[in-house]
Amino acid sequence: MKSELIAKSSVETFIYPRNFKEKVPFVSSECEFTPSGWAKIEDEFFPLSYKVVTTDLKSLGLRQNPNIMTFPVGEWVVLPDDQVVANKDDWGGIWTALRVGSIKTIRNYMMDTYGTETRAFLTVMKRPVFLTSYRIKSQGVMLLSEVF
Repeated sequence: MKSELIAKSSVETFIYPRNFKEKVPFVSSECEFTPSGWAKIEDEFFPLSYKVVTTDLKSLGLRQNPNIMTFPVGEWVVLPDDQVVANKDDWGGIWTALRVGSIKTIRNYMMDTYGTETRAFLTVMKRPVFLTSYRIKSQGVMLLSEVF
């Protein structure tokens, strides 16, 4: 799917405060979780997460992943349907951090292990398909705003 530029003014976001009691979960046939918040883009709601990338906006290549992708801010990066697999394998989707707390862990790991500086962004997810306790795999993402 071709990336499309979304004007920042057309994106509304709501990030849940720390102890907010009325969080709305994301529910699909593939997975269910409570996102960090929601974004509204062109009258459609998408769950929010966090993406850690290199300083030049590329994927980190963790777990020897050779599929290095570039994530332009404000543009959708979406994998074709046949490249999305709803399982824990690193291949088959785009991974993001479920909570802001995971960002620090990933950033410290990249600096301590590889000497690589990183950037972290509030991120919109398209079609989340699988999650672990701290990260979530989806078909597509859009970086919205830098958080660190």
